[in-house]
Amino acid sequence: MKGLAAASGVRMGLLLAFFVALWTVYASLTQLNLDGFGDMLENYSWGIAWEQGYYKHPPLFAWITAAWFAVFPNVDWAYYLLSAVNGAALMFASWRIAVRFLDPWRAFLATALFFFLPPVTFLAIKYNANSAMLPFWAATVWFYLRFLERERFIDAVILGALAAASVLIKYFSAALLGAICLHVLFDREARTLLLKPGVWVAGLVFLALMIPHLLWLFANDFLPLTYVSEQGDGSPWIGLTSAPRFLAALLAYLLPAVLVLLVAIRRNGRGPWFDAGPFLGLRSTLTGRALLWTGFGSLALTLLLGIAFTVQFSSVWALPLYFSAPAILMLFVKAGRLEVQKPAIPAIVVLYGACLLALTPIIYAEEAKNTSHYNNVPVRTLAVQIESAWYARYDTPLTYVAGDKILASGMTFYTASRPYSMQANSYALTPWISPEDVAQKGMLIACFEGQKGCLNKAIELSSGGRDTQDLTVPGFGGDRNWTVRIFFVPPAGSGL
Repeated sequence: MKGLAAASGVRMGLLLAFFVALWTVYASLTQLNLDGFGDMLENYSWGIAWEQGYYKHPPLFAWITAAWFAVFPNVDWAYYLLSAVNGAALMFASWRIAVRFLDPWRAFLATALFFFLPPVTFLAIKYNANSAMLPFWAATVWFYLRFLERERFIDAVILGALAAASVLIKYFSAALLGAICLHVLFDREARTLLLKPGVWVAGLVFLALMIPHLLWLFANDFLPLTYVSEQGDGSPWIGLTSAPRFLAALLAYLLPAVLVLLVAIRRNGRGPWFDAGPFLGLRSTLTGRALLWTGFGSLALTLLLGIAFTVQFSSVWALPLYFSAPAILMLFVKAGRLEVQKPAIPAIVVLYGACLLALTPIIYAEEAKNTSHYNNVPVRTLAVQIESAWYARYDTPLTYVAGDKILASGMTFYTASRPYSMQANSYALTPWISPEDVAQKGMLIACFEGQKGCLNKAIELSSGGRDTQDLTVPGFGGDRNWTVRIFFVPPAGSGL
């Protein structure tokens, strides 16, 4: 038995290592910038301030980013490595869920299907609040199942900590925690836990870890909730009208994994393909019902809460919802339909990875044609040259930057100075920077040419924009030039 467990562990380790290597290399070879929206740079600019919250989101994923780059160099491949490790952590936790409902080989195959789920691969290349939830949702459910099975004190403590971590990444995690709470309340067998200390221990751990952020929320006028409420067009029907598109996206993202599964079944000979019995059998066990509640209940709560609060559904919300999808798909496959040609799915994984890597030059060329958002902006080059403009004027360190998000956050991430970025050019949204700090240490503000809103704010922050410099940098492939206007707020004692 120990030998079987060891073999399963080695097999899973190899699968996860291949996942991390594949998606790190793939992203590094195909992306011009970290991401077209500048979110990954913004993550880092938040995280190094180590605040209890930020104006858009709770703090944990930004802290994870800052902690990661306290160890790794500030280069793109290291960021993609973080994204890939994040996805692999989801796969590991999901595997630990799957082994409770599938035999070891099918649990392994279910985990391999994550290679073909875009929310865990292509979409999760961009590490942000949505993708950061992936491993925490799966790990929360894993330890909830462990707690139901054993009712151990340590599992209750870890469950409470993981639940808090999920919410501290994004408030959307309330959908998962709500599903867990509903399961405890409505499942007769689970409800008996309310008479035992474990549930209350988990709740107290959750609350204790949430208190610092809750205090921050009260002190900062609930800024992230205000940010969420301002998304969408303000229509009271936006949740209802966007829900069908959201559900369609959920199904579309699932199709590649379903297709791979069908190919593998077809390769395993003749006979019936499916049997709903194992899936229906989930209702007969406490952990099975817990899986149904967390898997489907979290989706139902997502829809209900989104419609109730008139929020526009976004397909990227789907990312953490797939933590149990491969295992549930595997439950429908009839016994023996994947055991004749056992290497079918692993072979498809390897072939798929090889094809992706072979296609990277073509994909990179297509990415280069994408001019939406910040996709084709030479962020690193601009950041380094803007920093050089500061040191050409002053001998003091560059400590604070502001202006366009991609330029400010880019300087924070890419330059040796690691300056703090002002968020949305607002002192109110950036409590780690004060006017007194800027008066003492100075600040650099950078905006793109023709960016009127940014330029007007730069003039205001620099007290009239008396000291400026224009900088022009060629874009990727030299197709166009990017001109940036730099505003300098001199440090005290500079003589300027």
